[in-house]
Amino acid sequence: MKIQYRIYDSITISHFQPLKPGSFISECKKFELQISTSTEGKAGTTISPKLIWRESTRPDVGFSIDFLEITLDQKPEGNGFQILQQGYQSWSLTKKMKPEEQDLSPRLSFLQYSQENIYSGEKGKAGLFLSEYFLLAYNKENKNGILYASWDRGDFGIKFDIHLTQTGEVEYVSAIYDIYCLPDIRPNAKLSISKIKIESFVGSPEEKLSKYFKHLGTELKAPAFPKKVPTGWCSWYYYYTKIDQKIILDNLAKVRELNLPVEFFQIDDGYQKEIGDWLVPNEKFPGGMRILADEIKRVGLKPGIWLAPFLVRKKSEFFRKYPEAILKDEKGKPVPAIYQPLWGLDATYALDITHPTSLAYLEKVFSTIVKEWGYPYLKLDFLFAGLLPGETYKKNLSPQARYMEAMQMIRKVVGKNTFLLGCGAPILPSVGFFDGMRISCDVAPFWHPEKLRTFLKDRNALCTETALINDLTRASMHRNLWLNDPDCLLVRKKRNKMTEAQTKLMASVMAVSGGMLLVSDDLTKLEMERLQLLKKAFQLNSECQGYTPVPLGIFEEDFPPALYNPSGYLGIWNSTEQTKTVQVPLPPGLKPKEPFLDFWTGTRIDCSLSEKKDLLSVELPAFGSAVISV
Repeated sequence: MKIQYRIYDSITISHFQPLKPGSFISECKKFELQISTSTEGKAGTTISPKLIWRESTRPDVGFSIDFLEITLDQKPEGNGFQILQQGYQSWSLTKKMKPEEQDLSPRLSFLQYSQENIYSGEKGKAGLFLSEYFLLAYNKENKNGILYASWDRGDFGIKFDIHLTQTGEVEYVSAIYDIYCLPDIRPNAKLSISKIKIESFVGSPEEKLSKYFKHLGTELKAPAFPKKVPTGWCSWYYYYTKIDQKIILDNLAKVRELNLPVEFFQIDDGYQKEIGDWLVPNEKFPGGMRILADEIKRVGLKPGIWLAPFLVRKKSEFFRKYPEAILKDEKGKPVPAIYQPLWGLDATYALDITHPTSLAYLEKVFSTIVKEWGYPYLKLDFLFAGLLPGETYKKNLSPQARYMEAMQMIRKVVGKNTFLLGCGAPILPSVGFFDGMRISCDVAPFWHPEKLRTFLKDRNALCTETALINDLTRASMHRNLWLNDPDCLLVRKKRNKMTEAQTKLMASVMAVSGGMLLVSDDLTKLEMERLQLLKKAFQLNSECQGYTPVPLGIFEEDFPPALYNPSGYLGIWNSTEQTKTVQVPLPPGLKPKEPFLDFWTGTRIDCSLSEKKDLLSVELPAFGSAVISV
């Protein structure tokens, strides 16, 4: 166990030594770590750590703490374990990892800090993994596993470090708290840290995950979710930033003409004059944004709008007027948050969201958009920027704490009746602030990652395949933490490299998940057969919305082969390029009966059940999918 701190650029790592039962003292004598442990039988073990500053005076000028690492003694016995590695934010990949695999971040630094936890360095060796917020280790042969998880939420981020040997034995596990600030520590005062839960279990890892998410939602006071989940249209995945007032109005008219069962109409990126100047529409929107909101309401829909509140570009009026409110590094240079070629070839920077000027501006932006323009649905994007390292105005707030403080202010300004959708957002600190949350990277009009992204070893690279993996592995967050946003459905033929089978597979996963469903095509050019697919997807989604789904086989394949929705639907798919017999481990208690009819075609599907009726098998063609009533 150890703590890392610094005085300006001088870094010290101090290990803890036993002082007395449940108490440890750092080698530098500055810190005492107290760990209390309680065991509740089948409910597992709860670890409650506290950090105490043991010097008689306050820390020196320039002092800050980087991280605290605590060794966890409880480990599963035996070989054959894999892990489910949880990603840091919306776009970070969550999937099973085998002992022989490596935990590798993208090669380019800007991809690392815009997609992953910048405070987590890659391991780069087989069997060494970092998992954010929770870690699930599982032996699929013996069907036993263990969950290590943040059981509440303190001011500091948490991740779990694990080493699997070549044979799948758990060699060690530790919890690492991302502090990265100078907390308000006083002599002999205890600094409370989030609790850790360790639960051994036998049986379904998917059910264990779902129960954990339910606990988190209750503990962190997630809002009550309506039975009806947002459906709608979004401008992004056909037009990207090339939208204008006419495009928006043409698609709005088409939504009504086609009688699509949607509730929201979302104007995405491209309306603003500059990133950071959210209240100034560009010349393509001469009537302003309030008029569009009124027009959307006039046809019976709810207007939605996109913004990236923690980002700013150098050309913006805000950047020029208020340079003091921009997050800067130790050399006084603005901290880059992302490179987005659609905005320009230079960097886009992060706000210091603890600075009074930034907070006052954010308050004005949100108040104007909701109360004056009349948008009751806001998509907040690139939220990871609020946690990037830099010299902040409030130095006593950790990255996680400053993010939560800013989100608390935003929620207060917009009110509880405004639907907030998060994107590019850290998972655990976002619970309780959002109604909906993107749980995957961006979809795309192609299935596999682009070759350049593969060369750059970008495991989070946007593409439909990667997005759907997260939609499945994180499916049980739906209605426990928020309403899941699996990203937009693309059904068009033109400007779409996906095959018809891949498009149908995409629709199957998104519809059965019961999460938000927004289409992002040019509705004025949508082919008739694809329109029918879209309408059936909305129909299926409407039947699945009110339930929390359970993915099946998360330790069988990188792309889990099935998703069960308690509404009575089971989605099954073959995500490979060859015909394959897909075997689905059925959830406990589910006893499906024949005949099996496919929702999409109404035809019979030739499925077979194991003798115990706990395993369903079906042969599917390449990228084939079926949704059956069970």
